[in-house]
Order: sequence, then structure tokens, then C-alpha cells
Amino acid sequence: MRVSRGLTTAQSDTMGRVAATLFLIGAVMTVLGILLPHSPQIDLGGFWAMAAATALVALLLFRYPRRLPAGTYEALMLLASLTVTLSIYFNGERHGGLSAGNQVLYVWIALYCGYFFTTVMMAAQLGAIAAFYAGVLLTIHLGPVALTRWLITVGMITATAGIVHVLRQHNDELLKRLSRAARTDSLTGLVNRQGFDELLEPELARGRRTGQPTALILADIDRFKEINDRLGHAAGDAALRIVGDTARCTTRSTDTVARIGGDEFAVILPDTDAEGAFLFAERVREAIMSQQLEGGPLTMSLGIAEFDADGLAPDILTRSADKALYEAKELGRNQTVAAPGARETIRSEAKRRLMMSAVS
Repeated sequence: MRVSRGLTTAQSDTMGRVAATLFLIGAVMTVLGILLPHSPQIDLGGFWAMAAATALVALLLFRYPRRLPAGTYEALMLLASLTVTLSIYFNGERHGGLSAGNQVLYVWIALYCGYFFTTVMMAAQLGAIAAFYAGVLLTIHLGPVALTRWLITVGMITATAGIVHVLRQHNDELLKRLSRAARTDSLTGLVNRQGFDELLEPELARGRRTGQPTALILADIDRFKEINDRLGHAAGDAALRIVGDTARCTTRSTDTVARIGGDEFAVILPDTDAEGAFLFAERVREAIMSQQLEGGPLTMSLGIAEFDADGLAPDILTRSADKALYEAKELGRNQTVAAPGARETIRSEAKRRLMMSAVS
């Protein structure tokens, strides 16, 4: 939510409603400043015009918070800064009246900018406030005291915005870490079941849009329960870490490796057909088999399914890969089996290459 470009509907709604609230508060405070005892030198016409304008902006923001084009929020905060500046101009000081302390209203704008805007955008808004305030102080001819007021006010709003901005950045980073932790398996460092489920559907949707193949692999460690029973849970954990490290070292940056169950793993391979997935699965299987646990090699069974050929929906594609995995176990384990659709793709590709070889 730290930018005002490319916002989601919810983010735009939040920023719009908060801005609307600030303008509404400004309108109410302006009216109160007129109705309550005030300096006789204030410009009542200017204050009524400001109250009407800020109330209208608040009404529009409450009514249409999700229809604002890019850049609107920066413009709104500039408008708010200009409104506060005008309130200082109209408060009667230029005619010899007492200061109403309107400059403290800049703090609300600083809070908004510090929370919602990027660092550059926030700095630009603070610069605008400093320029507006300097301009109005020069206009009302306060003399040497103007510099002191300017320094105090600008320092206050800069500190306010900066503190809020730093706290928001810290909060955003904490939320990101918590989000990653919620989607990461603590033992292997791989994506967990929740992360896998969240990533599979978007990847298949991308495949539907681009027409590029996507393959899914499900795998589990052969006789994992026996490893735990015979060698202990420490050996079982070591086996899981071996699989995770081996798969992670073998995959591309665009691939997703996940531990989705006790000893069950999944790999999403974008832009990869069944044949490519089969070759990848075999590389992983052989690399894992070269690893030694106490009492013998570590082996895995793997099942492959190809998007479209074996299913379009995530649950159907997963079920196809799971059936292929079950078949690999039935055939004696320590092997890779492709689901029917993926198997046909592999056969077709092999025939095509054979025909091209014969022609050449």
C-alpha cells in the first residue's frame, strides 16, 4: 500500500476514505473556527469558501473512493496543504490579528503521506508544505519571527512524517517475513502446502493465457516410515533435508519445489512439457539415490502430470499426478511414472524425433 500507482481496489478504497475523513475534519474545524469566538480580523468569506470546498471534496471521496485515477492522492494532499495554507492566510494575522495556530493542521497531511506514500513521494509533499508555508509567512509580513515559526513547523511535520514512515516500513517488512514464514516449511526451507496451493492456480492460469505447457510432479520418499522406525526420526529429518536440498539445487528460479506432506513433495515446472518434466524427475531421483543414509541409499517414487493433457483444474491435475505416483509405487518404487496424458505427450515427442531423424 506504499504507492499510489497500480493500487488494488481495497487499497484505493482505504486511501480514499482516509483522505475523505481528513477533508471532512478540515471542513468541520473550519466551520467551528467561524462559529466559535475568533479574531475579528479573520476573513469570514474565505473561511466559508474553504469549508464548502473541503466538504465537497470529502463528499466526493466518500462517494467515489475506488474510481480515482493514478496520481489523485498526491494531488489531494497538495490540495490539502494549499487549504491549510489558505486558512493561515485568512486567519487575520495579515491584518494584525492573533495567530490561530492553523499550521498544526499540516501534521495530518504529514501523517497521511508518511503512512501511504513512498519515500520520494513523501519528501515531495513535505517540500511542497515547506514552500507553501514559507510563501504565506512572507505574504503576511511577520518579520524575523517568521523564520522561527517556519523552522519549528517544518521540523515538526518532517519528524512526524519520518517517524510514521519508518514505523510503516518496519511493519511492512515484519508482515512480509510472517507471510513468508507461513508459507515455508521450517525443516527443509521449501514452500509448504499452503504456499503450494496458492502458487499452483496462478501458474496454471498463466499457462492458459500463454499456451505454454506446465508440468506437475508429486513424489515421496520410499519406505519413509521404515527409515523413521529403524533409524530414528533424526534420520528421517535428514532424508527430508536431502530431498529438499537436492531438488532446490536442480530446479530453475521459475520452478516451485514444495513439501506438501510428511514425506511428500511437489514441483511446479512452468514452460515445461511432460518430456522435460520426466527428464527433470529422473535427474532428481538419481541425484537423491546417490545420497547415502545409514543402512543404504535413499530412493524416491515420482508421478508426473501435464497441464491440459491430464487436467485443467489444480485438483484434477494434482489427482492425476498422485495416481501416477501411486502407480510408480505399485511397480516397485524408485522410478518415475507419467500420467496418461503426459505419457502420450512423451510418446508423441519421441515419435516426432524419430521421424525427423529418419528424414535427415
